[in-house]
Amino acid sequence: MIPSRHLARLADALSALTLLAVVVLLFAVEPRWSVFSLVGDDAGYYLHLARNVSLGFGFSFDRLEPSNGFNPLFPWLLIPIFRIAGAPSVDAAYRLGALVDVLAMLASLVLFARLVRGVLPEPRFAAPERRAVVAGAIAFYALFVCTKSYYGMDAPLVLLIGNAYLLRVMGHGLLAPGVRAAFLDGALLGLAFLARVDSLPLAVAAFGLMILSSAIGRGAWTGVALRAVAFVALAAPYLVWGYSTFGTWLPISARIKSAFPDLDLGRSLEAIRHTSLHVADQASFLLAFVLALFGCAWLARQWLDRRLAQVLGPGPGAVIALLSVYLAGRFAYMLMFSRNDVQGSYAILAHVFNVLVLVAGLAALGGRAAPETRARLASLTAAALLLIGLVLFAGKLQVTSDRWRRMAAGEAVDDATIGREIGAATQPTDILYGGAFGIAGLFADRAWINGDGVINTLDYQKALRDRRLREYLDHRSVTHVVHVVPPGRNVSEPVEVRVRSGLFGTSDALHLK
Repeated sequence: MIPSRHLARLADALSALTLLAVVVLLFAVEPRWSVFSLVGDDAGYYLHLARNVSLGFGFSFDRLEPSNGFNPLFPWLLIPIFRIAGAPSVDAAYRLGALVDVLAMLASLVLFARLVRGVLPEPRFAAPERRAVVAGAIAFYALFVCTKSYYGMDAPLVLLIGNAYLLRVMGHGLLAPGVRAAFLDGALLGLAFLARVDSLPLAVAAFGLMILSSAIGRGAWTGVALRAVAFVALAAPYLVWGYSTFGTWLPISARIKSAFPDLDLGRSLEAIRHTSLHVADQASFLLAFVLALFGCAWLARQWLDRRLAQVLGPGPGAVIALLSVYLAGRFAYMLMFSRNDVQGSYAILAHVFNVLVLVAGLAALGGRAAPETRARLASLTAAALLLIGLVLFAGKLQVTSDRWRRMAAGEAVDDATIGREIGAATQPTDILYGGAFGIAGLFADRAWINGDGVINTLDYQKALRDRRLREYLDHRSVTHVVHVVPPGRNVSEPVEVRVRSGLFGTSDALHLK
């Protein structure tokens, strides 16, 4: 067995090298090489929307009308930065957006390390053992979580805010006394909701456990009310603005992706089976769901044994309980109401939960073991976290390097290059339509109506429902339709472009010559 101090040094070195590689790829290499390897396609929606605000087009992706399909916190952070930068170029906007997310991701990593450290009781585990486990957890986070294609998007903010709230729960419990603590907790839950609207189940789980805690006499009802006030003060303006402006409480992207309240388990499972979710995320989500169900059963047992008040107080138990209820509810909802797609950012805190449960298991076993056995268990846990991170990183590196090889050989074209070529082939006054081209839309730097509707409004979905797509586009003076022609197809032949409404399940067609 490798000594704890050597494991910690190895894990620290790999973490540092991985994070350095992320920074170099994002900021010192041409953007086309980081597209899809670190920056997802949806980043184009956020970055283009925020840049359009700085250019004077308002909250609009297509530069024609307000956009409803976005989670607001990340654009709100980008807009003042872009304005200070003086309406940055596309490349500058790309890197500025990545910079905000890199800082958020690194800060979330620091908070995650503190969470892991808090799960291990200091008197029982020696400093080298604790350091090795924390270093292994950091390596897993750096190799797996920090290398995901989330930059330029909202997931790093969810991780940062979520880890910050979990750290408060670990240190103070769900209902720390005091007005300041109440407003801070409620604000963090509100910010998590604004970072991703589908983080609402986290707030539901937190307030549910707060109410349960108050009911058994562990906390004051005033604390619950003050936290609710802070949460509503942040969430309500966005919801009211969305309803008054677009006629819907939720962003249109959320309505497209969720079938709620229409329960169709077969359709939901079909959407999950054909998801864009990576196999490693699928495995992590499945593990988290199973662990969360066990966590809920454990929580129920604590309630029956009259130990619930102790569990929901300061300590790792409250964090495990909160994440168990949240993830059990989140994944159950996904299983019942998924439509069109499931993405890795939908429950990003699942990866944090899995590590915390593993370390909590170490704490439970090691607390009863002899010192030598405890040291061995700590080394095994650290090595397991490091090894899992390395295996997952190797898988990503294989996929990414294969894509880069095909790009270098001219066998594959990245969306940044596609967008630039479309921009060069059109005029600044042209209006484009078509496809789910987030990054391509950003780099084209043109007015572009999003074809799959995730960044549009309810009116677009209604036009598809009523088969008025041609009328919809003519009314907006669209000059070009962007469409991917299958290999071998004669581009001079007439083309039928069939567009499906993700919300209503109907479709309309454009006939192009």
